[in-house]
Amino acid sequence: MKQIRQGDILLIAVAGIMPPKEIQPKTQVILALGELTGHAHRLAATGVYEWEADGYRYVRVHGIEPGTLAHEDHDPVPVAVVAPETTYRVIQQQVWDLSGQWRNVQD
Repeated sequence: MKQIRQGDILLIAVAGIMPPKEIQPKTQVILALGELTGHAHRLAATGVYEWEADGYRYVRVHGIEPGTLAHEDHDPVPVAVVAPETTYRVIQQQVWDLSGQWRNVQD
C-alpha cells in the first residue's frame, strides 16, 4: 500500500472505496488546520473529492494529474505527490496524553 506523510497527516491508499456519486469535487481540501499556527495541510488539484464513511475520512484526486500537498511550515512549495484516481484514507497523528486519553497532535 502506498502511504504519504506530511507532518502530522498520513494518507494511506485504499482499494475498492469510491466517492459517493452525489458529492462534487473541489479544487482544494484542508486535510488539517493548525490550531496553534493557523497553517494548513492542503491537498489541491483540478478536482478533489472529500467524504466520510464508516467513521473514516477519505480523499481522491480526480483526473490524470497528481494532486499537490502544501503546508506553510513543512512544505511551502506544493509538491505533486498524491496519485490521481486513488482513494486515500486521511489519518491525523494522535498522542497519548497524561490525562489518559488520545488526542490529535496540535500543529
